[in-house]
Amino acid sequence: MFILKFLFIIFLVGLLIVLFVVFGLLNVVSKARKQFKEQGDRPKNINGSSVSSASPDGPRRKIIPDDEGEYVEYEEVKE
Repeated sequence: MFILKFLFIIFLVGLLIVLFVVFGLLNVVSKARKQFKEQGDRPKNINGSSVSSASPDGPRRKIIPDDEGEYVEYEEVKE
C-alpha cells in the first residue's frame, strides 16, 4: 500500500511539472504573438522606431522634386 501511495505522489509531482512547463510555453507564445501584433509588419529604422509608409500628402506625392536632376535623352543602339 505504501508503494502505491508513493507512486501516486510521484505521478502528481510529474503532472504538476508538465503543467508548469506547458503553461510557461503558452505564456511565451502569447507574449510573442502580442508583440508581433503590436509591431505589425512595418519596417524599422536604425533606431528601432517604426517607419511609416503612408505619406501625409497622399499616396501620389512625387518623391523627387522638379528642380532635382535632369532629363537625358538616349538612343537605343542595335548591334
